[in-house]
Amino acid sequence: MYPSPSFRASDADREAVVAHLGTCLSEGRLSLSEFDALTRHTYAARTWGELLRIVRDLPPLPAPAQPKADPQPVAPVLALVFGIFSLPAAACGPVGVIAGIVAVVLGVVALLGAGGAGNRRGLAIAGVLCGTFGILFSIAMVILYATVD
Repeated sequence: MYPSPSFRASDADREAVVAHLGTCLSEGRLSLSEFDALTRHTYAARTWGELLRIVRDLPPLPAPAQPKADPQPVAPVLALVFGIFSLPAAACGPVGVIAGIVAVVLGVVALLGAGGAGNRRGLAIAGVLCGTFGILFSIAMVILYATVD
């Protein structure tokens, strides 16, 4: 609910009250004539105070739906970070391989999931590519170290 009854009611607020009145009608809390009168008053209401007076003797209104924030998936960003890290870590052998594998897995997860949309897709692809090169360089470094002796 809004903290002040003097706040202006929106069309969505009025529709939510009418839906609540419909629920109360189906539960037998209101007669059809009461529902009709209260619905007319709801559509005529200008403030939340007026809406609250309409439903004051009914069960509480459900909380208004909060807009859901668009989550920014972190998998594409982490894929890129691990992918870039895997390139210089290739000199360390296993560290580069592990970082590269993490980058590739996170990048693929991001591309298959919600993170594969928009400009985050490019980050995921770059993470997969850098991770793949990090793995290949790490393997090459291990082979190089093994053949030097």
